[in-house]
Amino acid sequence: MNKLVVVAKNSETHFIKRLTEEVGESVLIFNPWADLVLPDSQKYLVRTTGVYGSDLDLLILKTLTPDKIINPFPSLQLFRSKLTQYYWFEDHQFPVPAWISLKGVDVLTVEKFFRLYPTAVVKPSIGQGGWGVEGLNWEKFKSWWKKKQGRDEDYILQNFIPDATELRYFFIQGEAPIVLERKSKSGIAANFKKQGQAELSKLPIELQPLVDRLITKSGLYYGAIDLLLDRGNPQILEVNAVPGIEQLESVSGQNVMGRLLSAKFFCQAL
Repeated sequence: MNKLVVVAKNSETHFIKRLTEEVGESVLIFNPWADLVLPDSQKYLVRTTGVYGSDLDLLILKTLTPDKIINPFPSLQLFRSKLTQYYWFEDHQFPVPAWISLKGVDVLTVEKFFRLYPTAVVKPSIGQGGWGVEGLNWEKFKSWWKKKQGRDEDYILQNFIPDATELRYFFIQGEAPIVLERKSKSGIAANFKKQGQAELSKLPIELQPLVDRLITKSGLYYGAIDLLLDRGNPQILEVNAVPGIEQLESVSGQNVMGRLLSAKFFCQAL
Protein backbone atom coordinates (compact mmCIF):
# COMPACT_ATOMS: atom_id res chain seq x y z
CA MET A 1 0.00 0.00 0.00
CA ASN A 2 1.20 3.51 -0.80
CA LYS A 3 1.79 5.82 2.15
CA LEU A 4 0.71 8.99 0.35
CA VAL A 5 -1.10 9.73 -2.92
CA VAL A 6 -1.45 13.31 -4.14
CA VAL A 7 -4.74 14.01 -5.91
CA ALA A 8 -3.88 16.65 -8.52
CA LYS A 9 -4.46 17.49 -12.16
CA ASN A 10 -1.20 19.40 -12.63
CA SER A 11 1.92 17.68 -11.37
CA GLU A 12 4.13 20.67 -12.26
CA THR A 13 2.93 23.07 -9.56
CA HIS A 14 5.38 24.60 -7.13
CA PHE A 15 3.64 22.76 -4.27
CA ILE A 16 4.15 19.32 -5.81
CA LYS A 17 7.72 20.08 -6.87
CA ARG A 18 8.53 21.09 -3.30
CA LEU A 19 6.79 17.99 -1.97
CA THR A 20 8.93 15.84 -4.26
CA GLU A 21 12.08 17.61 -3.09
CA GLU A 22 11.22 16.85 0.52
CA VAL A 23 10.08 13.22 0.27
CA GLY A 24 11.77 12.04 -2.91
CA GLU A 25 10.53 10.62 -6.18
CA SER A 26 8.16 8.24 -4.42
CA VAL A 27 5.36 10.83 -4.64
CA LEU A 28 2.48 9.23 -6.51
CA ILE A 29 0.12 11.55 -8.40
CA PHE A 30 -3.48 10.62 -9.17
CA ASN A 31 -5.29 12.75 -11.75
CA PRO A 32 -9.06 12.20 -11.36
CA TRP A 33 -9.68 13.37 -14.94
CA ALA A 34 -7.06 11.16 -16.60
CA ASP A 35 -6.27 8.15 -14.41
CA LEU A 36 -8.76 5.31 -14.24
CA VAL A 37 -8.04 3.62 -10.93
CA LEU A 38 -7.46 5.39 -7.63
CA PRO A 39 -4.40 3.78 -5.99
CA ASP A 40 -4.80 2.35 -2.52
CA SER A 41 -3.07 4.52 0.06
CA GLN A 42 -2.86 5.35 3.76
CA LYS A 43 -3.44 9.06 3.04
CA TYR A 44 -4.63 11.19 0.12
CA LEU A 45 -3.42 14.78 -0.11
CA VAL A 46 -5.94 16.74 -2.17
CA ARG A 47 -4.59 19.51 -4.42
CA THR A 48 -7.52 19.82 -6.83
CA THR A 49 -9.99 22.72 -6.98
CA GLY A 50 -13.18 23.55 -8.83
CA VAL A 51 -11.47 25.61 -11.56
CA TYR A 52 -11.64 22.70 -14.00
CA GLY A 53 -15.42 22.95 -14.08
CA SER A 54 -15.96 19.45 -12.78
CA ASP A 55 -16.54 17.83 -9.40
CA LEU A 56 -15.33 14.41 -10.55
CA ASP A 57 -12.51 14.57 -8.01
CA LEU A 58 -15.01 15.07 -5.17
CA LEU A 59 -17.14 12.18 -6.38
CA ILE A 60 -14.10 9.90 -6.23
CA LEU A 61 -12.89 11.22 -2.89
CA LYS A 62 -16.32 10.74 -1.36
CA THR A 63 -15.83 6.98 -1.62
CA LEU A 64 -12.88 7.08 0.80
CA THR A 65 -13.07 6.85 4.57
CA PRO A 66 -12.81 10.35 6.12
CA ASP A 67 -9.57 9.64 8.03
CA LYS A 68 -7.65 9.14 4.78
CA ILE A 69 -8.19 12.60 3.26
CA ILE A 70 -6.12 15.79 3.78
CA ASN A 71 -7.92 18.23 4.14
CA PRO A 72 -11.24 16.73 5.33
CA PHE A 73 -13.75 16.12 2.56
CA PRO A 74 -16.55 18.35 3.99
CA SER A 75 -14.10 21.25 4.24
CA LEU A 76 -12.81 20.75 0.69
CA GLN A 77 -16.40 20.74 -0.54
CA LEU A 78 -17.47 23.79 1.46
CA PHE A 79 -14.54 26.06 0.58
CA ARG A 80 -14.39 25.13 -3.10
CA SER A 81 -16.81 27.94 -4.00
CA LYS A 82 -16.90 31.55 -2.81
CA LEU A 83 -20.69 31.35 -2.93
CA THR A 84 -20.91 28.44 -0.48
CA GLN A 85 -18.25 30.10 1.68
CA TYR A 86 -20.07 33.40 1.95
CA TYR A 87 -23.36 31.80 2.91
CA TRP A 88 -21.46 29.78 5.51
CA PHE A 89 -19.66 32.89 6.82
CA GLU A 90 -22.99 34.62 7.31
CA ASP A 91 -24.60 31.59 8.96
CA HIS A 92 -21.73 31.50 11.48
CA GLN A 93 -21.67 35.30 11.90
CA PHE A 94 -18.23 35.92 10.46
CA PRO A 95 -17.78 39.49 9.13
CA VAL A 96 -17.65 39.75 5.33
CA PRO A 97 -17.87 42.62 2.84
CA ALA A 98 -21.34 43.40 1.53
CA TRP A 99 -21.97 41.04 -1.40
CA ILE A 100 -24.49 39.50 -3.78
CA SER A 101 -24.42 36.53 -6.10
CA LEU A 102 -24.77 37.37 -9.80
CA LYS A 103 -26.16 33.98 -10.76
CA GLY A 104 -29.74 34.58 -11.92
CA VAL A 105 -29.83 38.07 -10.40
CA ASP A 106 -32.02 40.81 -11.86
CA VAL A 107 -30.39 44.03 -13.05
CA LEU A 108 -32.41 46.20 -10.64
CA THR A 109 -30.88 44.38 -7.68
CA VAL A 110 -27.39 44.99 -9.05
CA GLU A 111 -28.12 48.66 -9.70
CA LYS A 112 -29.31 49.06 -6.10
CA PHE A 113 -26.07 47.43 -4.95
CA PHE A 114 -24.03 49.98 -6.91
CA ARG A 115 -26.07 52.82 -5.47
CA LEU A 116 -24.98 51.64 -2.02
CA TYR A 117 -21.41 50.80 -3.10
CA PRO A 118 -20.35 52.83 -6.18
CA THR A 119 -17.17 50.80 -6.62
CA ALA A 120 -17.38 47.04 -6.41
CA VAL A 121 -15.23 43.99 -7.04
CA VAL A 122 -16.45 41.13 -9.19
CA LYS A 123 -14.98 37.68 -8.53
CA PRO A 124 -15.61 34.26 -10.07
CA SER A 125 -17.33 32.02 -7.54
CA ILE A 126 -14.87 29.27 -8.42
CA GLY A 127 -11.46 30.67 -9.20
CA GLN A 128 -7.89 30.96 -8.09
CA GLY A 129 -4.76 32.98 -8.71
CA GLY A 130 -6.67 36.27 -8.95
CA TRP A 131 -8.15 35.20 -12.29
CA GLY A 132 -11.29 37.11 -13.29
CA VAL A 133 -11.16 39.59 -10.42
CA GLU A 134 -12.01 43.14 -11.51
CA GLY A 135 -12.94 46.46 -9.98
CA LEU A 136 -16.04 47.99 -11.61
CA ASN A 137 -18.39 50.93 -11.30
CA TRP A 138 -22.00 50.76 -12.51
CA GLU A 139 -21.27 51.89 -16.08
CA LYS A 140 -18.40 49.45 -16.51
CA PHE A 141 -20.45 46.69 -14.94
CA LYS A 142 -23.26 47.07 -17.50
CA SER A 143 -20.77 46.58 -20.34
CA TRP A 144 -19.13 43.65 -18.55
CA TRP A 145 -22.50 42.05 -17.79
CA LYS A 146 -23.61 42.09 -21.44
CA LYS A 147 -20.79 39.64 -22.17
CA LYS A 148 -21.58 37.41 -19.21
CA GLN A 149 -25.36 37.36 -18.65
CA GLY A 150 -26.96 34.09 -19.60
CA ARG A 151 -23.59 32.51 -20.41
CA ASP A 152 -21.19 32.87 -17.52
CA GLU A 153 -22.94 34.16 -14.40
CA ASP A 154 -21.11 32.27 -11.66
CA TYR A 155 -19.66 35.37 -10.00
CA ILE A 156 -20.10 37.29 -6.79
CA LEU A 157 -20.09 41.08 -6.45
CA GLN A 158 -18.76 42.68 -3.28
CA ASN A 159 -18.11 46.23 -2.20
CA PHE A 160 -14.59 47.55 -2.73
CA ILE A 161 -12.97 48.79 0.48
CA PRO A 162 -10.25 51.30 -0.44
CA ASP A 163 -7.10 51.68 1.66
CA ALA A 164 -7.82 48.48 3.57
CA THR A 165 -4.93 46.23 4.60
CA GLU A 166 -5.03 42.73 3.10
CA LEU A 167 -3.60 39.89 5.17
CA ARG A 168 -3.06 36.24 4.37
CA TYR A 169 -3.06 34.04 7.47
CA PHE A 170 -1.53 30.66 6.65
CA PHE A 171 -2.02 28.01 9.31
CA ILE A 172 -0.98 24.44 9.96
CA GLN A 173 -2.67 22.57 12.79
CA GLY A 174 -0.30 22.53 15.76
CA GLU A 175 2.19 24.98 14.17
CA ALA A 176 2.80 28.71 14.41
CA PRO A 177 1.04 30.64 11.60
CA ILE A 178 2.68 32.73 8.90
CA VAL A 179 1.02 36.09 8.27
CA LEU A 180 1.66 38.13 5.15
CA GLU A 181 0.53 41.63 4.30
CA ARG A 182 -0.24 41.58 0.59
CA LYS A 183 -0.50 44.37 -1.96
CA SER A 184 -1.22 44.57 -5.66
CA LYS A 185 -0.39 47.10 -8.33
CA SER A 186 -4.07 47.47 -9.20
CA GLY A 187 -5.27 47.52 -5.59
CA ILE A 188 -7.75 44.74 -6.42
CA ALA A 189 -6.10 41.29 -6.47
CA ALA A 190 -2.91 40.75 -4.50
CA ASN A 191 -2.14 37.29 -5.85
CA PHE A 192 1.53 36.35 -6.21
CA LYS A 193 1.08 35.32 -9.86
CA LYS A 194 -0.60 38.65 -10.60
CA GLN A 195 2.52 40.61 -9.60
CA GLY A 196 1.28 40.88 -6.06
CA GLN A 197 3.76 41.86 -3.38
CA ALA A 198 3.94 40.71 0.21
CA GLU A 199 5.88 41.14 3.40
CA LEU A 200 5.83 39.40 6.76
CA SER A 201 3.29 40.80 9.16
CA LYS A 202 1.36 39.98 12.32
CA LEU A 203 -2.31 39.54 13.02
CA PRO A 204 -3.57 42.14 15.51
CA ILE A 205 -3.88 40.30 18.80
CA GLU A 206 -7.52 41.32 19.26
CA LEU A 207 -8.43 39.45 16.06
CA GLN A 208 -6.87 36.14 17.11
CA PRO A 209 -10.08 34.78 18.72
CA LEU A 210 -11.99 35.46 15.48
CA VAL A 211 -9.40 33.65 13.37
CA ASP A 212 -9.14 30.76 15.85
CA ARG A 213 -12.92 30.32 15.77
CA LEU A 214 -12.91 30.35 11.98
CA ILE A 215 -10.18 27.70 11.81
CA THR A 216 -11.98 25.50 14.34
CA LYS A 217 -15.31 25.80 12.53
CA SER A 218 -13.67 25.18 9.14
CA GLY A 219 -12.38 21.75 10.12
CA LEU A 220 -9.22 22.32 8.09
CA TYR A 221 -5.87 20.78 9.01
CA TYR A 222 -4.07 23.50 7.06
CA GLY A 223 -5.14 26.40 4.87
CA ALA A 224 -5.06 30.13 4.31
CA ILE A 225 -7.45 32.86 5.38
CA ASP A 226 -7.54 36.08 3.36
CA LEU A 227 -8.96 39.06 5.21
CA LEU A 228 -9.14 42.82 5.00
CA LEU A 229 -8.58 45.23 7.86
CA ASP A 230 -10.66 48.35 7.36
CA ARG A 231 -9.55 50.81 10.05
CA GLY A 232 -8.97 47.82 12.29
CA ASN A 233 -12.29 46.13 11.49
CA PRO A 234 -11.86 42.65 9.94
CA GLN A 235 -13.65 41.45 6.80
CA ILE A 236 -13.15 37.83 5.76
CA LEU A 237 -12.49 37.53 2.01
CA GLU A 238 -11.87 33.83 1.55
CA VAL A 239 -10.72 30.58 3.09
CA ASN A 240 -8.43 28.59 0.83
CA ALA A 241 -8.44 24.86 1.55
CA VAL A 242 -5.81 24.17 -1.14
CA PRO A 243 -3.36 27.06 -0.67
CA GLY A 244 -0.13 27.49 -2.54
CA ILE A 245 3.12 27.97 -0.66
CA GLU A 246 5.40 29.66 -3.22
CA GLN A 247 4.87 33.19 -1.92
CA LEU A 248 4.94 31.99 1.69
CA GLU A 249 8.32 30.33 1.31
CA SER A 250 9.75 33.16 -0.78
CA VAL A 251 8.76 35.91 1.66
CA SER A 252 9.21 34.10 4.98
CA GLY A 253 12.38 32.21 4.09
CA GLN A 254 10.88 29.20 5.88
CA ASN A 255 10.62 25.62 4.70
CA VAL A 256 6.83 25.64 4.70
CA MET A 257 6.62 22.25 2.97
CA GLY A 258 8.89 20.74 5.61
CA ARG A 259 6.70 22.17 8.37
CA LEU A 260 3.60 20.79 6.69
CA LEU A 261 5.08 17.33 6.36
CA SER A 262 6.13 17.30 10.02
CA ALA A 263 2.61 18.10 11.22
CA LYS A 264 0.90 15.30 13.11
CA PHE A 265 -1.81 14.74 10.50
CA PHE A 266 0.90 14.30 7.84
CA CYS A 267 3.86 12.58 9.44
CA GLN A 268 1.72 9.62 10.47
CA ALA A 269 1.55 8.71 6.78
CA LEU A 270 5.23 9.24 5.95
